[in-house]
Amino acid sequence: MKKITSILVFVLTLSLTAQEDYIITIGDQVKSISLDTNYDILVNGKKTKVSVTKKDTLNYGENFYNFKYIKKHKISKAQVDEDIDQIMMMTAGGSGVLVQNYGSFNPTMLQEMMLNEITKESVSYGYKLDRQDYDRKLASGESLRVLKAVLEYRGEIETYEVSAYGRKDEGILIMTMDMDIDTDTDGKNMIDLFWKSLNIK
Repeated sequence: MKKITSILVFVLTLSLTAQEDYIITIGDQVKSISLDTNYDILVNGKKTKVSVTKKDTLNYGENFYNFKYIKKHKISKAQVDEDIDQIMMMTAGGSGVLVQNYGSFNPTMLQEMMLNEITKESVSYGYKLDRQDYDRKLASGESLRVLKAVLEYRGEIETYEVSAYGRKDEGILIMTMDMDIDTDTDGKNMIDLFWKSLNIK
């Protein structure tokens, strides 16, 4: 008898923002299943336990880039404009990562404008702004200039980073938000993994 693993064919339908429903096909049997649940399925007349789980670290990719993220951080995707797609991950504390994928122009010229836009309200309120721009080398070898703004008000700290990479008529614009309210470092872990694994294709 062939190994059971040789006859398993998984047809997984995954929505990034909705409940995850899965269909497993074993030979001629088709069964709807959920993640992290054990099922008894007959294989060659014998009852076999089957379950589907996610890896702790997952990969997300587009034509221009890919990166890794922790499975508990859900990715939402939206179309901002005809040639601009956006993905976002957020924690309950407000930390997150946003990537806009531009299909018709190079967005590197938008970095300073975006950083000013996301910090101006806090600065007007009274937050002290400290710029700490730096260069970061990606796993894929590219070097990015990262515009970093650290905002502080009465002990509350918010950190924003904006960067971009582009070629002729295409590119990505990146923003990270690290809110001090994420005392469990959930936001920092999300952002660190994103930067360490970001790969430009």
